[in-house]
Amino acid sequence: MFKSTNVQEDLHVIASLQRDLNLASAALLLTGQITIIGVFVTPGEFSVSLSGPLFGRTRLEGKYGNLFATTMIDIIDVLIAVLLIIDEIRVVSSVVGPSRFSINVSGPIFGAPKYEPTLPVLKKSFHFFRKIVSRHFEVDPIIFRNS
Repeated sequence: MFKSTNVQEDLHVIASLQRDLNLASAALLLTGQITIIGVFVTPGEFSVSLSGPLFGRTRLEGKYGNLFATTMIDIIDVLIAVLLIIDEIRVVSSVVGPSRFSINVSGPIFGAPKYEPTLPVLKKSFHFFRKIVSRHFEVDPIIFRNS
């Protein structure tokens, strides 16, 4: 996986993947497949959690069919999509739960730093992930053979 000798090329591929995730998330927001479901507040920053029918959750709407609340949720979704498109925020994490999935977005506009990919951190994370997954789940060793 990380055998290329051209570090800049590897970083470009990673940045392109991150950009594609942001644009795909924006498209899902604009088409109503995902919506804001929550906000995580930490000291000095916050992130927005997104999920919806595509990820195993119901679409968030105004309580008791309140049209104004539903419209406000749609406006927030469009604003989040625009921030993703102009690269002010990025997909920063994913959360997997029983029969559901969500992604979190954040960035400098929400008080969080804009993380740039670095290969040493990615290599360390990859090896940690591989170790944990291999220990706790039955994974065909062929999957990890070339990494």
